[in-house]
Amino acid sequence: MDCSNSATTQTQSVSGPAGSTAVVKISAEDDHSKDSHDCMAEYKLVVQPASGAPVIADLLSSDGDWGRKLSVHLDGFSPDGKRVFGTLSETPVAMVFDYHTTDQRVDLLDLKKALKQMAAAKCGTSAAVAGTTDSGAIVLESIPATQCKTRWLFDPATKMLHRLPQGQAVRALFN
Repeated sequence: MDCSNSATTQTQSVSGPAGSTAVVKISAEDDHSKDSHDCMAEYKLVVQPASGAPVIADLLSSDGDWGRKLSVHLDGFSPDGKRVFGTLSETPVAMVFDYHTTDQRVDLLDLKKALKQMAAAKCGTSAAVAGTTDSGAIVLESIPATQCKTRWLFDPATKMLHRLPQGQAVRALFN
């Protein structure tokens, strides 16, 4: 959606193991009516366990140009339900979010370098979380996945990608 006054949207709900669900909600509004022509955006992840109250996690708040594109893609739960993954983007920001359901921690991981690597490999300029390895490493793929058959290991420390070794098992997301 475009960042504008009183704008809201949300992703489609994804299902997790044991009946849990998740959705990301985006809201935007005038930058506190300062007449500065800026727009404030907020991204919230809402995780609904199979029983009990929903848990709301603040993913990101940003303040920037009016009319900028706000985009989120909710990729799904890890197979054990302990992590929820997705991507957020606003020019020039692009990041993966990794929400940990056990301690409600959110890790935001910058994707700018990784997306440049994908573009150089002729694998597009958009990515989604495809799954994790057995050790918990994040595996990315291009959007659409048919554009490039390569899957990548994302290194959060260096913000770089490494080609997924042939034969490396990927635990697909639950969605």
